[in-house]
Amino acid sequence: MSTEDVTLMCTMLGSLLTFLAAVWVKVLKPAMKFIDKHDDVVGSIKTIEEELTCNGGSSLKDAVVALNVTCVRIEDRQTVMEQRTKASLHYSKIPLFETDDKGRLIWSNAAFRQLTGQSMTDIKGFDWLTYIHEDERVEFLEEFNSCLSMSRKFSKEVDTSDGRNVRMTGYPYKLNDNKQGGFLISLTEA
Repeated sequence: MSTEDVTLMCTMLGSLLTFLAAVWVKVLKPAMKFIDKHDDVVGSIKTIEEELTCNGGSSLKDAVVALNVTCVRIEDRQTVMEQRTKASLHYSKIPLFETDDKGRLIWSNAAFRQLTGQSMTDIKGFDWLTYIHEDERVEFLEEFNSCLSMSRKFSKEVDTSDGRNVRMTGYPYKLNDNKQGGFLISLTEA
């Protein structure tokens, strides 16, 4: 074999190795990464399918169902507590009424309606304010609205439209530090 033949073979071998290296870098290596990622994706899909399949209590679906049952139980317990509270307030001999967060009357007990001599329809919304004597309404409203906006206890002695002197004491329903849902207000002789 001549020197030229050896040189030619070395050149051809170098070119073949360069070509194979380029095929490895440009084609085979990215394809292997894709296959690895594909295997990861397929594995993730299988894991998700297993979690969503009911399998005796350890699936994601079972956890969601259990959470729903817990939420329904909490809602039922909350409804019972609300009804129990409303019933006890309704039969109280102390005149009571409840406002929303704007100061509108949304509920009153029989003792309050008996004291005012008005039906729930007559005093609902802002109409309960007519029970406050006309001369004291502006000052009363300023204090009441201040307590509403600041979610703080309300207590004020006022004359009523029927000539009584009463103390109105209200406690806010605090929903969080910055928000309240309204007041529960009681009336007592001053």
